[in-house]
Amino acid sequence: MTLGQRIQSGRAKLGLSQEGLGDRLGVSRQAVSKWEADGAVPDTDKLIALSKLFGISLNELLQVEGPAAKAPPARRARAVWVLAVVLAAAALAVLGIRQEARIAALEEQVAALQSQAEGPDPAELVADWGYEVLSVSSAGWTAEFQVTTARHDPEEVPEVFFLMVREGRDPKRAQAVMDPAVPGVYTARMEDEDLSLLSGFTLSAGFVRDGVEYVCPLAEFSRLGDTYSSYHPLWP
Repeated sequence: MTLGQRIQSGRAKLGLSQEGLGDRLGVSRQAVSKWEADGAVPDTDKLIALSKLFGISLNELLQVEGPAAKAPPARRARAVWVLAVVLAAAALAVLGIRQEARIAALEEQVAALQSQAEGPDPAELVADWGYEVLSVSSAGWTAEFQVTTARHDPEEVPEVFFLMVREGRDPKRAQAVMDPAVPGVYTARMEDEDLSLLSGFTLSAGFVRDGVEYVCPLAEFSRLGDTYSSYHPLWP
């Protein structure tokens, strides 16, 4: 389970909407949506507030085993959070706990966060997006999603994918393919037999560069249908 999924799960247990959780923390609903879609990482003070609100330790929220570490005063929130993860991994080693796989995973997470902190804003990678519902019937549904990149470099073609994130369900992911006739335009087709997936989900576009994933939430759909759709835009 990702950090975003744990935040979403904790919010659901409290019976709060994304806007309600945002009000508790003093942030916008869009910020909460980005956290839950793993498009952004909460600042250190917000992570601490989330752990208190959910009634769990910071270690449990971050899924780091071992004694809880004190959160130092934050100058650069993301850098401090990365440092906290590194210290937690070091503590495991000092205590002699054989958690090699866990430490390796933490190291990968630290490297990814460091790269992402230095990388582009995911929202700046998108120039436009759209969708088309191809069919909806009792047998299931099929929809096509499209995103246009803000800049196309023939020598650096990124990996692009789409994510449907719905509370209480595993994320649905589809790999996108660039249209050879229109460079920079990527499309992906999603289909499923479960019609309940067509309501109450967040749609995001993802980009992979140098092994690092950047996720940009596009819209929060209350309904996706062939005759009627309703959503709240999260981009731009």
